[in-house]
Amino acid sequence: MSVQVFTFPVGVARQGEVWCEPLKIYFPQVYRIIRKNVSLSSATPSFRHDETPVACDFSLFNLKNAVTGSVPLRHLSPSDDRSLIVRHHWSMSLANAYLQGVEDMDPDQPCRGIYETEQAIFTIAKCRTRKSWAGPMIFYLADGFEDESDIGVQIWEKSVGVDGELRASDIFYDED
Repeated sequence: MSVQVFTFPVGVARQGEVWCEPLKIYFPQVYRIIRKNVSLSSATPSFRHDETPVACDFSLFNLKNAVTGSVPLRHLSPSDDRSLIVRHHWSMSLANAYLQGVEDMDPDQPCRGIYETEQAIFTIAKCRTRKSWAGPMIFYLADGFEDESDIGVQIWEKSVGVDGELRASDIFYDED
C-alpha cells in the first residue's frame, strides 16, 4: 500500500510582542499581506508601485518582493471578515496534522504553512468571527503539559481585539 503524506512549507517567523509565560516563548509577529499594483509610467520608463491590501490575507512571515509585501499587525480592523488563530505546536508533525485538519474542515482555508522562530513552531489559520465577539480577533493558543490538570494539558489562550488590547480569553477552551 502506497501512502502519500502532504507536508506544508516551513517559513522563518520574526518574534512578536505576545509573551506566553507558561512556555517562556514569544509568539511570532502577524503580518497583513500587501499586493503591489505595478504600472508603467508614460513619463518615465520606470515602474511605479502602489500598495493595496489584499482582503483578509495574513502571514507570520515578512514578505518582501517586487509584487508582494507585508505590514506588521497588532490587531485586526473592524472591516476584516475573519478572525485569526496563531497556535504553538510541539513538533513539525503536530503542526502539519493540525493544518491538515484545518483544511479538512474548510477546504477554502489558505494555509500558508508552518512557521518557526528561534524558540518554537507555529501556524496561523482563519476562523469565523462569532456574532457575540466585539469584532475580528487574533487568538494566541498554546498547550502546556502538567500533571495536576484533569486532562494533563493546560491551555494558554490570549486574544487581541480591534482595540489592540491583549486579554486572557477562553473562547476555544472553557473549563466548564
